[in-house]
Amino acid sequence: MNPAFLDRLLWSNKKTKQLPEQTYLGETASTRVRYRDSGGSEQAIVFLCDPPVTVEAYDGLIKRLAPDYRVLVMELPGFGHSKPRSSKAYEFLAAVEAIESLLLQLNVGPAILCAPCICGFVATSMVQRGKANVAGLVLMQTPDLQEMRAWVDRMDPKGLLRVGFLGQLVVRATASRITRFWFKYATAKQFDQRSLVEMTLNASAAYPLATMLQRWSRHLTQQSSDIPALAIWGKQDRSHRDTPSESSLQHVPGAEIVEFEQCGHFSELEDPDAFLLATRHFFSSLKTNVAGNVT
Repeated sequence: MNPAFLDRLLWSNKKTKQLPEQTYLGETASTRVRYRDSGGSEQAIVFLCDPPVTVEAYDGLIKRLAPDYRVLVMELPGFGHSKPRSSKAYEFLAAVEAIESLLLQLNVGPAILCAPCICGFVATSMVQRGKANVAGLVLMQTPDLQEMRAWVDRMDPKGLLRVGFLGQLVVRATASRITRFWFKYATAKQFDQRSLVEMTLNASAAYPLATMLQRWSRHLTQQSSDIPALAIWGKQDRSHRDTPSESSLQHVPGAEIVEFEQCGHFSELEDPDAFLLATRHFFSSLKTNVAGNVT
């Protein structure tokens, strides 16, 4: 038995969870991906959930954007209620392929991908592969490869979670405590994270953090792209206190950097109005370009 298989056992949930409104399960080769989709034929904006956040956290943002855009929110394979079919689903490339496959199945594109933290590597990899139709990127708290590895070292200073089997057992036993600590530590001091904590814990979702740390770190790739992009940074994120915002430019050299002094790790959830104000022109410019290409 490998550590990833242990996580699959530890987080298995045989109960059928009722799907909320506009929430679906998409079948891919490696994973049944849970996602929300506001529907429609407008320009698509796709948000990837940064674990342990689940699709439920994006209701407010979807409501604000849905009148003008098709909004989708997707959980990574193995996380939330995106159930893996095998241990291979926990690999970085499998996550890329699963999200890619679902976008193709749903005929989503050209899409604007909004990807926080390590999810940004999924989004940039999709751009490099060129299979999904991507119009632009919004990277939130996404550093370059070197800084990402430094972040992992800070968050797991003793390397405990990166020890096979032991890490899986520790995370499963302390997931609630880790979730509470993480939201308090990573968000802005003035942000009331209690509703986000309760929403996440009430979702009873999978959080195989140890397997991600063990498997993803050695398979992440970094290649620059000239795709239109924004790089957003919440400056009150204590986990990225020492991460330079400019490190995002290793992924997208031409990106505009936007810094929020009032936000932490989850700018789109902590202050959705400020996030939408900062991204409005970027979204609309790509929407105009897409409309122009269609016509």
